[in-house]
Amino acid sequence: MTRTPSKRIILAALGHDRVFANLRYLPAVDSKEGRHLLRWLDQSGLALMLLRRLQRNKAVPLVSGAWRQALEARQARNIRRTEEMLQEARRLQNAFLSCEVRAVCLKGFSLAPDFCEDPFVRHQVDFDFMVPPASVHAAAAALRSCGYCAARVNELSETCFVTPLRHIPSAQDDLYAVQRHRQVDLHVSLWEPHAWLSVEVPHDCLDFAQPQQTNALEFLGLSLEDKFLFHTLHLFRHSFRSWIRLSWLLEIANCLEYHGNHPTLWNRVIERAGTGPSAKTIFALVLGMVNRLFCTPIPEPLNLWQSTALRPSLKAWLNDFAFDWALADWPGSLNNLFLASEFIPNRSDRMKYWQSRLLPEITRTSLGSMATADAKSLMKVQAARLRYVAQRAAVHLRDIAGLPRQQIRWRRALASCQSRL
Repeated sequence: MTRTPSKRIILAALGHDRVFANLRYLPAVDSKEGRHLLRWLDQSGLALMLLRRLQRNKAVPLVSGAWRQALEARQARNIRRTEEMLQEARRLQNAFLSCEVRAVCLKGFSLAPDFCEDPFVRHQVDFDFMVPPASVHAAAAALRSCGYCAARVNELSETCFVTPLRHIPSAQDDLYAVQRHRQVDLHVSLWEPHAWLSVEVPHDCLDFAQPQQTNALEFLGLSLEDKFLFHTLHLFRHSFRSWIRLSWLLEIANCLEYHGNHPTLWNRVIERAGTGPSAKTIFALVLGMVNRLFCTPIPEPLNLWQSTALRPSLKAWLNDFAFDWALADWPGSLNNLFLASEFIPNRSDRMKYWQSRLLPEITRTSLGSMATADAKSLMKVQAARLRYVAQRAAVHLRDIAGLPRQQIRWRRALASCQSRL
């Protein structure tokens, strides 16, 4: 595992204060630690954002030539990947239009320029669209016409459409290569039904959708306040698993800084977040991580609103666990288990959640289905799946073994936070 100090150097360069001086202490790219750090940058989505930050602040000379070449090569490959994804997005948009479906783009290209400068600085994995519930089957027909399929179509929740998977994924795959396998997630709401968490969200987002344009691609996007709400909820939903992409946190940080002096926007965000009991706590967690990892100031309207949800246990986790959990290498850490009581008040539901994390189903760690033509290909797929599950299991068992020590650490952090009240 890469040493945390190197990751903290990266965060300092990407953070509010833009501290670049320590970049000269990054490990050599061709060293074991350097390779691990570069892999972490790729998986966290920060590699391209780091290069852009260095370029914008004329700080590229502070990193070695090898680091610069590694990052620039990734940028060049991602430009080709993104251009190809833009073409696919245009094809999908045309298919939706031909089926008379009003589809709104979520995340991805729609985040520029408020959350990131342009789509080429993001590493986008899939496509996300929101459609009215009544249009789900028409949208499914549009996607099928483009070669996508789904096991079943869900009118009340998210439906995942994929193209046939003919390549066996491996840890050596280039994350920035042109996609061989595509995925479209079709949504009908800002929040999907969840076994343990109930979150109230506005259901009129499509009414406020606005035309956008990115690199000659025209599409509908959410209003800015709904984008911020959706991105926050999306990050929170993943935070109840073992790992998040740090680039999602940085994108929220970018939006906070870009629009920091626009209180009207943040008041609209608060209004759209609603009065449900979990809304403030969700924002307190997400904004707390943004502030602690990137030192990003929280606009006053948001800060005043969410501050009442900062109970001692949440403060303790943010102060003592947020860094370690967010900086963990993929596939993540179990340290966020201590947050469960903040969001799952029912003990029975909480026990089910803990069980799902401690004893995950094998299907949740699978590589997915693959279109194969012969027995030899099928054997390769099964071997790849076994390697993948074995890797996940090894990390998971190590985390379980460390939980008693983390529990002691949690109790101390909680006691320290309560003693300061």
